[in-house]
Amino acid sequence: MHYRKLHVLLGSLAIALAAAGCNAQPAGNAAKNATPAPAATAAAPEVSGKLEGGLRIVTLDPAAPAPVVRVYRGDYVQVAMADGAPFTVTIDSLKLSWTWPVPEGGKPYLKMTESGRFPFQAGSLTGTLEVIDFQAAAYREVAAAEAAQIIANLKPFVLDVRTPGEFAEGHIEGATLLPIQEMQQRLGELASRKHDPVFVYCHSGNRSTVAAKLMVDAGFDQVINLRKGINDWKSAGLPLVR
Repeated sequence: MHYRKLHVLLGSLAIALAAAGCNAQPAGNAAKNATPAPAATAAAPEVSGKLEGGLRIVTLDPAAPAPVVRVYRGDYVQVAMADGAPFTVTIDSLKLSWTWPVPEGGKPYLKMTESGRFPFQAGSLTGTLEVIDFQAAAYREVAAAEAAQIIANLKPFVLDVRTPGEFAEGHIEGATLLPIQEMQQRLGELASRKHDPVFVYCHSGNRSTVAAKLMVDAGFDQVINLRKGINDWKSAGLPLVR
């Protein structure tokens, strides 16, 4: 008799649970099927030095052991020693050598055109140069063929950050010239373009990367960089205005 009552009670309980739409799972299965929480967004790596007049100024402490200098691909890097002493920087794997003070006719910077990690020697100091690609939600890089389509379809503001001489030799139709050396001081002139697509280019994609970062940091929404510069545009047979 008791068995019959228990059987009826269990049957009623099962019906009640089904009617309530109860689909309980064992705790182990629930944990297994749970949607994982999104991972925290990694912080952008800290970059060495500061931008001044289109150059990234990096000061080294000769007493610091094995420093890591982190810069962006496209940066024009000017190195200084904290004690002001003269020195020579050598990056053998990149076949680069640079002396401070800069000899007459020499360039006051090292041009970073490749991403990667490179040992360097600066005087008696040995360290590592880490060159990283700039990344941001408001930024992307394109090749010439895609760039031409973007210009035709989106009608972006086209910005040339080369020198006036380079601009006169040939530029993309409709481009506005703003040399990278002047950009920090004149960035306010572009304020009305913050929410427009901005297409930026230079000779080989280095100066334009620096310009793009300046714009993204200033709050521009859509910055598009011609990854290999006007060289790629010409190689694709696309037109220039002179």
